[in-house]
Amino acid sequence: MSHSSRSSRLVRLIALAAAGALALAACNGGDSGGGGGGTAKGTCPVDALDKAGEPVEITLWHSMNRANEEVLAKLVDEYQAQQPKVKVQLINQTSYQDTFEKFKAGLSSGDLPDLVQIEDTGTQQMIDTQAITPVQACIDADGYKTSDYLTRVLDYYTVEDTLWPMPFNVSNPVLYYDENAFTAAGLDPEDPPKTLDEVTTYAERIKAAGYEYGYGLKLDPWWIEQESAKGGVTFVNNGNGRDARATKATFDNEVGQQVFAWMDAMVDDGLAVTNSADGPSAVNNLLAIRSKKVGMTVDTSAALGTISQVLSSGEGGGVKLGVGPMPGPTGKGGVLVGGAALYISAKSSAAKQAAAWDLAKFLTSSQSQAIWAAGTGYVPIRESAAESQVIEELWVREPGYKVAYDQLVTGVENVATAGPVIGPYQAIRDVVLAAEQRMFTQGTSSDDALTDAQRAANEALAEYNERIGA
Repeated sequence: MSHSSRSSRLVRLIALAAAGALALAACNGGDSGGGGGGTAKGTCPVDALDKAGEPVEITLWHSMNRANEEVLAKLVDEYQAQQPKVKVQLINQTSYQDTFEKFKAGLSSGDLPDLVQIEDTGTQQMIDTQAITPVQACIDADGYKTSDYLTRVLDYYTVEDTLWPMPFNVSNPVLYYDENAFTAAGLDPEDPPKTLDEVTTYAERIKAAGYEYGYGLKLDPWWIEQESAKGGVTFVNNGNGRDARATKATFDNEVGQQVFAWMDAMVDDGLAVTNSADGPSAVNNLLAIRSKKVGMTVDTSAALGTISQVLSSGEGGGVKLGVGPMPGPTGKGGVLVGGAALYISAKSSAAKQAAAWDLAKFLTSSQSQAIWAAGTGYVPIRESAAESQVIEELWVREPGYKVAYDQLVTGVENVATAGPVIGPYQAIRDVVLAAEQRMFTQGTSSDDALTDAQRAANEALAEYNERIGA
């Protein structure tokens, strides 16, 4: 990373705007839902708020920072101005990992929020806590209509016909690139690479134009999950853990082998430079575009707002930011839903659960989602929000903001793109990452690395399922 004060500021801004550290640990619990667990949908006391004799105070734990936190706070302030029956305390737990770790600790201590923002990977583990009221129960009790919500988003958080959390902040990976790098390499800035082979070709041209590397490769296990979905293949068995609880990993397949072999070749050929997905170096792939070390990278669309602000403020160093869909297999699937969702605590009183549901409805209303998406770069999760004047004007002014939405709604709907439902999600990501690192640092072949990762993932699944009695 650069040692200049401006680059240090850029690191802080991007790190805070991008998705938090992706780490979740398995929860203890009894026989539970998800896959084939069979937990009942439960009930939701939606009428309890009307019966409350005084304002109901609720807490919302979240993991948003900087601009994202500011927009969230403004929305909550607007909600409270409209809803005098509810008082909301926003508590920032800093990262998704910290939020979930504290939630798990609260299962024993009783220190739990009424509404909590949990990362997209946490669905099965949250179900297994048996400590949440399914949003589906509130929808049914309230007669709430969800036809305006994006189907792909609802499907991602739906297990056994039950929508467990309320989707809120949605993102997915996009290609970031410097249009000036493309021009210098004789490439069309309006035609970014769409496949991994095209990324290789573009990287070769960019390096030949004088860049140290063509591509910045963040070592993030998220990529193989995303590429599996784009390739239309499952990541785990039993319908990606949706027909029954996942017991085996399935990512050691043709798509997985292609992805690992491509990463290995890009690094071996000097076309890509790697960086960690955690810690201070997690934004190096983005900073490398600014410093003209690389010409392109893939990262979360949630970072777009901050990156655009920094570049437009004159700190871009001559970078003209381009945004394109995530390259990979085409026509068979689509990107997965990323981001986080809002869970209602079943441990809260009836009035607090009703208030939490009321707030969740407000935060995902068409107007709120338009404001949220325009202020943060997250994807609006309602069609009406995407058609609102504020979003349409944003997309005309900044077409890069529309890329994540388009690739989400145009993706094929199938079991692969619905996304994997996994108990030990972080444990599996850890073994995939370890396999990537062995491939790059120890000379392990891409095939062996992927086989080792799947074997370790199967062990993690067996251990988790045995521990919770599934």
